[in-house]
Amino acid sequence: MRKGLDAYKIKLLALFFMILDHVHRYLLNPVTAPEWIPLITRFVSPIFLYLMIDGFYHTRNRKKFLIRLFLASLIMYLGNIAINLYFHNVNSSTGQYSLYSLLQPANIFFTLALLFAFVWCLENIKQHKNIPLSIFLAIVTATLSLISEGGIVLLPIAFIIWIFYGKKSLQCVGISVFCVILLAHALINFYTSYKGTTLYSYLCFNNEWALFLMIPLVLLYNGERGINTAFSKYMFYTIYPIHIWIFYVIRLLSR
Repeated sequence: MRKGLDAYKIKLLALFFMILDHVHRYLLNPVTAPEWIPLITRFVSPIFLYLMIDGFYHTRNRKKFLIRLFLASLIMYLGNIAINLYFHNVNSSTGQYSLYSLLQPANIFFTLALLFAFVWCLENIKQHKNIPLSIFLAIVTATLSLISEGGIVLLPIAFIIWIFYGKKSLQCVGISVFCVILLAHALINFYTSYKGTTLYSYLCFNNEWALFLMIPLVLLYNGERGINTAFSKYMFYTIYPIHIWIFYVIRLLSR
């Protein structure tokens, strides 16, 4: 057994912080809740993305992996729509249903599926396979990811992980540089546009720069899968939608 953390242990850690983040988002009073919670949880989606891309290179069936992600995203959207229809969750300004009001609260599966396909297209281009089609699909999946949950930040991270795959030090440097850019952008916005709030509060709100917290886990990852059971394989696919639906329903009931 190699030193460090295997994928299963990292996923368990990420799931804990993911649930903490969603408790903060859906259940706690935004006025009294600790502002720093989103900072310490910001690594969750990027580390799942990292493990997914690593899985891309180790899975025996990439097509099956991608179908599973898209199927999970479809189930998530159907569940979201059902909940929003049941609670008549309409657009507050128009009183009518909108695409946003029906599809919320979240669906990271769709973003991950798009980025999996994006990485697959990049790999095909690198290996000179179906180049015209791969370029077209890379553009399509990248564009769609920009309007999906977290995609505007996760797309550059996916590219960094892919282009430096197998070179952890370069991956970490690339992630760090991207986080510095995000932090600089946040600081510029704060000092030029925002009044009536503290820098601390603003950086807790505009917190994408904190995804650099994924770096220690990247360095600790030993490349092993860890426990390989049906639960370990599908726990993220089940825990993610179920706990979000529960928290979301509780929030809707408390309106």
